[in-house]
Amino acid sequence: MLTWQIADYLFTAVANFLLGGYTGAITISVSIVRNSLMIVNRESKVITLFLVIIQILLGSYFNQLGVIGFLPIISSVSYTITSFVTDKIQILRWMIVENMLLWLIYDITIKAYPAVAMDIFITLSTCLAIYKGRLNHSN
Repeated sequence: MLTWQIADYLFTAVANFLLGGYTGAITISVSIVRNSLMIVNRESKVITLFLVIIQILLGSYFNQLGVIGFLPIISSVSYTITSFVTDKIQILRWMIVENMLLWLIYDITIKAYPAVAMDIFITLSTCLAIYKGRLNHSN
């Protein structure tokens, strides 16, 4: 799954860069590094913290979209923190919904329309999973 995500992220990073979404490209590039480290079992909390700091610093420096430019950074940092704090699937699903909505706003702003379609699809499918999870939990 991580390998597939890396391949997808490569195309998304290039698209973000070409469309002037530099913070998105940086955020995704850092995610590629993080996922690559996970594949080779080299990820640690210290390395992840270092990558988050790099992401915040570089993303802030190259941000040309004002508040909108910070949305990918907020998305990535919030997911990283949440994944360290909990392993509860429903909470992580809600975090995915939040992240996809932040990316949706960002992708609309930079006119990354294929990414907009994926943001909507992932948000809706995750909401469906949340709903099914609640149904299963209440039975």
